[in-house]
Amino acid sequence: MKNKKLTVIKFGGSLTKNPKAQDKFLKELVVISKKEKIILVHGGGPEINALLNKLNITSKFINGLRHTCAAGLEAVEMALSAKVNKMITTKLLKYGASAVGISGKDGASVICKPVKDLGFVGEPVKINKHLIDTLLKGNFLPVVSSVCADAKMQGLNVNADSLASALAVAFKADKLIFLTDVAGVLNADKKTIPELQLSKINELIKQGVVTGGMIPKIQGCAESIKKGVKEVWIINGAEGIKKMKGTVIKK
Repeated sequence: MKNKKLTVIKFGGSLTKNPKAQDKFLKELVVISKKEKIILVHGGGPEINALLNKLNITSKFINGLRHTCAAGLEAVEMALSAKVNKMITTKLLKYGASAVGISGKDGASVICKPVKDLGFVGEPVKINKHLIDTLLKGNFLPVVSSVCADAKMQGLNVNADSLASALAVAFKADKLIFLTDVAGVLNADKKTIPELQLSKINELIKQGVVTGGMIPKIQGCAESIKKGVKEVWIINGAEGIKKMKGTVIKK
C-alpha cells in the first residue's frame, strides 16, 4: 500500500437507516480499498437514540449538542463500538475487505479534551498514529467508532465529523469524504454546488444559502483544508461512492 492515496470517510447520514444503500456503499468501498488506503469513521445517532430509549435514559441537549451522562456514555459505547462498528466491519469482511473494527480509545489513538457543560463529550486534541498506521501498512482497513478518551483514559463521546477531520489532518489525507443525506452543498436554487473554493464559504453563510447543520460541517471542512487535507467532499451517501455526487471543497 506504499505511496497509495489515503482517503478518510465519515460514514453516517441516510446509510445508517437504509440497508440497501449501506450495502451498495460498502461493496463499492471494498473495490476502492484495493487501490487506495481507507480509514472509515462512524457514529450512529439512530442506534444511540434507540438504546437510550430502551434504557429509559433521557437525552438532554445544550445549544443543540447532546449532553452525555455516565449512563449515557455506557449506552453510546454499546451502540457504537459493540453494535454499529461490528456490523460495518463484518459486512466489509463479507464483501472481501481486510477490515478491523476499533474505537478511538484503542491504542490511545485519539486523545480528547472534555467539552464544557456536555458531560462525557470530547473534542480531539491529539492523534497517536501508531495503531492505525500499523493497520494501514498491513493492508487492513480500519473502521473507527467515535468513542475516544482523555489523557487519563476516561471514555468520551465524540462527534464523528470532528473525529474524521482530526484523523484526516493527522494522516495528511488526500481526501476527506462526509456521507450525508443531501447531495452536497446546495445553492440558493437548491441545486448542488459541484466545486466550492474556501474563499466563498463565509459569503454563502452570510447570504443564508448555507444554513442549519451544514454550517458547522462546512466550517469543519474548511479547517481541514487549511490544515493540509487536499480536498473535502460532502456527498449523498445513498448514491454510493464509486461515482460521487456532491460538492468538493478545495483551496
